[in-house]
Amino acid sequence: MKSQHRMLELIVAVSVVVISLASLFVAVFQGIVMDRTMKASVMPVIQVDSGNIDDDRETWVMTINVKNTGLGPAEIRYFNMYWDGEIIRDTSAFMARCCLPDEIPTDARMPYMYNAFRDGQLNLVFDNVQRRFLAPQEEIGYIAFDRPDAETQPRGRAIWDALDEVRHAMSYEVCYCSVFEDCWRARFPEHSREPVRQCIDPAIED
Repeated sequence: MKSQHRMLELIVAVSVVVISLASLFVAVFQGIVMDRTMKASVMPVIQVDSGNIDDDRETWVMTINVKNTGLGPAEIRYFNMYWDGEIIRDTSAFMARCCLPDEIPTDARMPYMYNAFRDGQLNLVFDNVQRRFLAPQEEIGYIAFDRPDAETQPRGRAIWDALDEVRHAMSYEVCYCSVFEDCWRARFPEHSREPVRQCIDPAIED
């Protein structure tokens, strides 16, 4: 009789332990699910695109736009443009390389660019992207480059037309984080996106 009583007590004790472990597992699993659900509900998704027409203004203007199409805010940790496999660190130097007539010698290309800006041949507007927060569906016009008039701004128009061709060979890399410090690195025009532990700017590493 005593052995049966002890066996019953053992069964009850084991059942209590099993139920407790099961409850703990369910609680942990629910916590994981809730955490993932919460993070997914505020996940940002950054997109980068370029074009050469402003539909609202009904005019030719070259643009590079950065937009958050996700559900939560995004902090842009870095944004880099690439051409010919290299980071574009100076826009004027880049255009001096890619977009001037071939007959202009190397040592005269940068002065040519500076003169074009100084003489009003070019009108290039930038907005800040680095270390900026984008709300869901917010868009930044990173670059707006109005097409110069062919008659009054012939040098600027030639540069604009050349850049309009070159931009199709350009690529972009942006690294951004959510409010929970989950970070992603995205590349365009590939539209690739991968999670990263942190955003380390290759422009600074170099």
